[in-house]
Amino acid sequence: MKRHFYFFRHGQTNENKAGATYGNRVEAYLTPDGIAQAEKLGQYLSDKNIEIVYSSPLHRAIETAKIAINNPDIEIITDDRLIETTFGFWYGDGDEIQQRINDNFNRIKSCLDDIVANDTHNNIAIASHGGVTRALCYACGQKIGEIKNGQCFHFVLNNGTWEFVEEFDTGIVVHNKSDMPK
Repeated sequence: MKRHFYFFRHGQTNENKAGATYGNRVEAYLTPDGIAQAEKLGQYLSDKNIEIVYSSPLHRAIETAKIAINNPDIEIITDDRLIETTFGFWYGDGDEIQQRINDNFNRIKSCLDDIVANDTHNNIAIASHGGVTRALCYACGQKIGEIKNGQCFHFVLNNGTWEFVEEFDTGIVVHNKSDMPK
């Protein structure tokens, strides 16, 4: 049986636009461009028969999911394992950082493993953050570099094997201060 999974990053936020690195400590809100990205993502997802959404509990991910799915009858379940990492993640020595990377990946992968094992839906969306979306893709065998706001990755799980299908980019170009050349 084939099951479809759609992993997507939240739309641009006020904090992205300002260039802040904020992780999970700051609650950020979608900008007008972020809302437009979520709406464009919704156009892509509109014919995918999404049955359920799992989301980071942070407002930016939930709001992107609500706009993109645009159906109050589709349940959005929050899971703390889908939250972005903290800002201090990259501080420490090499061994400490590698352990944090491993722990972070294992946290995210455990969430995906639980969804696969316990959810019987065939069309599942997961709304989260750049680092989380990258880890989800990596868990499915796809190494992804930069992940843009509103970008979505479609995978099929077919008899225990993950297959990458496509990626969707909203095409809405935004300039986050943190992306600008120094």
